[in-house]
Amino acid sequence: MRDSIDFGIDLGTTNSAIAVVHDGEAQVIKNNDGWEYTPSAVWIPREGVTNVGRSARDRLHREMDNVHAEFKQEMGLEGAVRTFRKSGISLTPPQLSAEVLKSLRADAASRFGEPPRAAVITVPAAFRLHENNATSLAAELAGFGACPLVQEPTAAAFAYGFQNESADACWMVFDFGGGTFDAAVVSTHDGELRVLDHEGDPHLGGKLIDWAIVERVLAPAVAREFGLTDFTRDNPAWRLNFYRLKWAAEEAKISLSRNEKAVLYAEIDLGDGDTETFEYTLHRDEADRVAEPYYLRAINLCRAALSKANLHTGDIDRLLLVGGATLAPGLRERLADPVAGMGIELDHIQDPTTVVARGAAVFASTVPLAMPKVRPAAGEFSADLRYPLKTSLLTASVVGRVESAPPQDMTRFAIQLDNPDGMPPFRSAKVPLDAQGNFLVDVKLAEKTASTFTLLLVNDSGGTEKITPRSVKITHWPQEPGGQVLTNSIGLAEADRKFAPILRKGSRLPAKERATFYTTAALHRTDTTTFIKIPIVEGEQPVADRNLQVGLIEIWPKDVRIDLPQGSEVEVTIEVDESRRVTVVADVPLVDEQFEAEIDLTNVRARDTDDLERELTEVRRRIDELRDSAGRTGFRPALDKLDQIDGEQRVVLAETAVRAARSDAGSAAAADQRLRELQAELDGVEADVELPALREELDALIKRCRQLVDRLGNADDRTEFDEIARRASLARTADEIEAVLERAADLQTMLMKREGTFDIGLFFYFKENQHRMTSPARARALIGEGDRAIATEDFDALIGINQQLRQLWPADLQEPSAGVSSQRNGRGW
Repeated sequence: MRDSIDFGIDLGTTNSAIAVVHDGEAQVIKNNDGWEYTPSAVWIPREGVTNVGRSARDRLHREMDNVHAEFKQEMGLEGAVRTFRKSGISLTPPQLSAEVLKSLRADAASRFGEPPRAAVITVPAAFRLHENNATSLAAELAGFGACPLVQEPTAAAFAYGFQNESADACWMVFDFGGGTFDAAVVSTHDGELRVLDHEGDPHLGGKLIDWAIVERVLAPAVAREFGLTDFTRDNPAWRLNFYRLKWAAEEAKISLSRNEKAVLYAEIDLGDGDTETFEYTLHRDEADRVAEPYYLRAINLCRAALSKANLHTGDIDRLLLVGGATLAPGLRERLADPVAGMGIELDHIQDPTTVVARGAAVFASTVPLAMPKVRPAAGEFSADLRYPLKTSLLTASVVGRVESAPPQDMTRFAIQLDNPDGMPPFRSAKVPLDAQGNFLVDVKLAEKTASTFTLLLVNDSGGTEKITPRSVKITHWPQEPGGQVLTNSIGLAEADRKFAPILRKGSRLPAKERATFYTTAALHRTDTTTFIKIPIVEGEQPVADRNLQVGLIEIWPKDVRIDLPQGSEVEVTIEVDESRRVTVVADVPLVDEQFEAEIDLTNVRARDTDDLERELTEVRRRIDELRDSAGRTGFRPALDKLDQIDGEQRVVLAETAVRAARSDAGSAAAADQRLRELQAELDGVEADVELPALREELDALIKRCRQLVDRLGNADDRTEFDEIARRASLARTADEIEAVLERAADLQTMLMKREGTFDIGLFFYFKENQHRMTSPARARALIGEGDRAIATEDFDALIGINQQLRQLWPADLQEPSAGVSSQRNGRGW
């Protein structure tokens, strides 16, 4: 009987595979076709008949209304369904994925006589919470029990590191799959294999290269040869033709991994009832030119992962190639180039199409299989045991608790672990049980093999009792998997739209962190329209709405016993377990109440095409304006970033995804992410363009602070000013300058209050913006009172007038429902 999960599944966009650790070796399980992988395609010709794999894939370009593939890109999207026309059946992406998993599970059952109860399933490192959640749902629908998820590049590293004796090495995993790309920096140190950092794109894969070949090479050739007008992918009239061309492009691309050219054929429906055979000779260099922006994007993500890990290419021993796309000679040549690529030694000793499944199985062999608790039969004993299934150490601890039926005095017994076949043989000392039956025994392991220890329960007469289980097996291996990490940061969207991460990307799971925030507006129990809103956000971008909102906490007046003043503390705790289940709790100490976030991972929808096209237009406009601004200022870093966006053809890729979104929810999700990323990068360019103006603003503020300190400051003020001036001299980025600006503004405000001029400045700010007030008439009256107070030097009255003007400040500028800020006084005041 297995005591570990042992089975690993690579649930891929194009192909899927299942592997198992058996007799100390990670082995891929072949399907009924004798293949080591199963195409991720489902064909339902009629109700009650479901075909998965090769037979489905071969039908895709002939019966596209009854066959579906590449649904992984739509995992976790609400409303995404695929309909099988003949049967009338509609399935969601998790349900389609479950059919693939059922097929793999049946292959394992065919080999071992029974289906596995659980498996470790891989997901792209760039998958977000809702996509991981959908994968877990697919496993449940397929009949598996609890299935741990592991990132694809991590699994690949496990396969390479399995029984690898390198004591101290650093690798990079280059995982270019059918629909996703991941780059991970992995280290093996002190017997532990762990991921240092990663970058990825869940919408960058080989299928995009296939479609690019179709749209940029084959479709124009078809249109010319047969005189077809409006022959584009988004034209429903030509949908079947484009699927046939996609099939032909994929087959030709695979052939080009071995040959310099490939002849492809596709049957083209001319729209008038006639069909013609289209023939085209695709050359390897032609396909490489089309694939160039995708290769460049992947390489730049590798460089970003290295940079975040504070490493250089010279620090990496090997580049581990994973995924079918890495079989392309053009990509391998590019990666080996130290200038155009990575210049790291390529390692392709593992089959890139099945390495992820084998690595998942390696990890699965370290995960205990959930077992029902054994109750002892009458007159017998049972032990509840905890011990590592795999370890890089040569000693291990076995912890347990012994129970008997009926209960007995456990202090009469001792535990002994015996391995007479070990190299060398081992027998532990007799360890007495405590009154509750607890014990801890240390055992010695044989190197690079499994050690099986017989569990001996010795009574006070020296005899042994019958106990279940009878034995313990622990395997020594050189590189022990370092566990799961969080792949995207999780935190809050603050009132000023900034993202405040609480649990950061790379945190070892399970993980739990707490941070303190402050309300940006008062919450009055008599005001039923105002509430505190705390959005929970997942991502890495500094602007919150460039990330993905996954949850929300709302605190309404009816939820609190007393009024909450502005600046009230809110302690937010985020916890993520090993299965990536997220819990978020906000604690408000003033009212001693807790509020739990509603985390709804089933309500993520693809944006509609009109919205995507509007944002694409906005991106184009921003790029043009920023290039003009950067050109006028001559600020080279901003121009370099814009050149990189152009070089990767990021806007072209976004345009392609937006066009495809008209008929494909997965492409809509890809377009949404690409546009969010572009907007975030343009935010950075905009900050760079504004850098000279920010520097001027900082210099002017420091000058004013110096004058105030010279006139009003004490020793502490001078120390603070000197520190601000020092930080200003070192600040280089917009964020660094803004941080110093904020600190200098605080010093200026404090000194102006001491001088009595702060309220005058605040009053004039309100006066200049009185047209924005919620009640202009009331604002005009208060402005008149303020002018009179200044004329008569009645500054106490001016303070009260400012307080009343603040109450007229519109909600959209100081939003009372925006929730919290990391600063006690919020942003803007």
